[in-house]
Amino acid sequence: MRLFAALELNTKVITNLTELVRRLRPCGAIHWIHPQNMHVTLKYIGNWEVHRVDTLVRALQSVNVPPALNVPLAGLDFFPNARHPKVFWAGAENTPALRQLASGVDSELQALGIAPEVRPYFPHLTLGRVVEGAPLDELYRGVEDLPSREFGAISPDRFVLFESTLTDGGSIYRKVAEFPFPNGTGTTDDIEPARVAAARW
Repeated sequence: MRLFAALELNTKVITNLTELVRRLRPCGAIHWIHPQNMHVTLKYIGNWEVHRVDTLVRALQSVNVPPALNVPLAGLDFFPNARHPKVFWAGAENTPALRQLASGVDSELQALGIAPEVRPYFPHLTLGRVVEGAPLDELYRGVEDLPSREFGAISPDRFVLFESTLTDGGSIYRKVAEFPFPNGTGTTDDIEPARVAAARW
């Protein structure tokens, strides 16, 4: 099973991203991720044996979470760059508390033999994947014409371990475990990620 740890989005952010996709969808050849499947990744774990999931969950339960977490979401760009785009993404502010959480997840998982991150943490939301060679001038103009590139903020009360299953239609995400923050602050509006094809919406 392929696993990753992530933060979910709230209703307001999902609504804003749904409107963003609605406006930009006609502009370019992008395989859009369903807004209910968008998330802020804390750590990509990769392939993991099913019989060792309990060990992974226990490690994540030991993560030292920050006292409060508020992450503004704003800005749009491409990986690796706009000249050779492959992934279209929205930014997530790299706050000290968010870095602390991502670092804590990374640190706890090292003891299980999971390689630590060597690059600086760069939080973002993957919006979609660009079709290779597709003309994107109209998309660039659509982005320039947007009334805003701010999509709200998340103040989650937990992080989640997800399983990602690849299908012909894209990836399907399933919650494996949730890790509530002990202080009880923040909210996710009880969002349940839609179990839909993430890359074909």
